[in-house]
Amino acid sequence: MHTPRQYRPDKRARESALIRQNPFGLIMNVSGGSPTATHVPMLRAPGPEGPPPDEAPLSGTRIIGHMARVNPQWRSFTGRPEVLAVFTGPDGYVSPTVYGVTPAAPTWNYAAVHVHGTVRLIEDADESLAVIQATIDATEAHAPPAWDPAESMDYIHRILAGITAFEITVEAVTSTFKLSQDKPDEIQRRVHDSFAASSQGRHRELAALMADVLDL
Repeated sequence: MHTPRQYRPDKRARESALIRQNPFGLIMNVSGGSPTATHVPMLRAPGPEGPPPDEAPLSGTRIIGHMARVNPQWRSFTGRPEVLAVFTGPDGYVSPTVYGVTPAAPTWNYAAVHVHGTVRLIEDADESLAVIQATIDATEAHAPPAWDPAESMDYIHRILAGITAFEITVEAVTSTFKLSQDKPDEIQRRVHDSFAASSQGRHRELAALMADVLDL
């Protein structure tokens, strides 16, 4: 992913935070000469003490996920091929009317993280179940009160045969946090305030990210 210097994150922890907060990503690879992609939940693999902190480097660590077994893409994961996992954060259109100055042009503010690595199929049932459990724990953390899967474990075991889990070993990470860094402070504030006043939750998330990154 091409990222102009001013849009690179000021600290690497922002990349892990974006993945944690936006776990529904896109896994892509080339199979039979054609690109293939699937939207799936993915997250950093937890360790013995739980999920890794955002400050822990991504390179060399693992991203875990799963997809339906009826999806043929998983078959192309044999042999540990290279894959690209894409995670997108909040985004929003910026109208020139927000700037209040001319000349001006429309643009789009957004944040995204691209993870490059090799993928391994997880064949062991217990390891696959651990991926499902970790995914439940991570996603339920966004929706308190958290759902307790204990009473549904028999059902989860039954449907496990229809799921294929996988693990990506992270080899490289690129990211873009395009948040009006190229604009004067006053314009940054106007763009932030416009998103903060929006009725759309994703726009308000974008405003919060702008405030954090730009120290508004």
